[in-house]
Amino acid sequence: MDKKAIILCKSVHHQNTKQVADAMADVLHAEVIDPDETLCPTAGDYSLLGIGSGIYYARFHRAVRDWVRRLPANAGNGHRIFLFSTSGLPFLTALYHAPLRCKLQAKGFQVTADFSCRGRDSFAFLRWMGGLNRKHPNAKDLDRAKNFAHAQLSP
Repeated sequence: MDKKAIILCKSVHHQNTKQVADAMADVLHAEVIDPDETLCPTAGDYSLLGIGSGIYYARFHRAVRDWVRRLPANAGNGHRIFLFSTSGLPFLTALYHAPLRCKLQAKGFQVTADFSCRGRDSFAFLRWMGGLNRKHPNAKDLDRAKNFAHAQLSP
């Protein structure tokens, strides 16, 4: 790639999403950055942007949502972007990703793909049961993330 890829990732409780972001970053030769520690990169800084977090209350982490909200109106300028997440119930990915996808498209980004996998979920009462998906993301999930990232290299 002539320009670099950037992965914006917020991973808090079990570092599920950070593992996925790191796997993707290896393939994309990308820098993984925290939304609390960066402003919007300028369009010339990257050719591909990935945004991901764990899912909290059926939404991306607040830091990711706030980062997108702070973007200027036409920040995307048609640049390619992909979304990714980890959650206890990844079969609801379309529902989880839809609000952020709409906000990014309104800011001028071309959202090209979505990725999700199971991640440890110890929300509320699940904590006392040990949580859901205790061993995820596992090697198979991370291989899927790498294959997904490789597919993003083609325009």
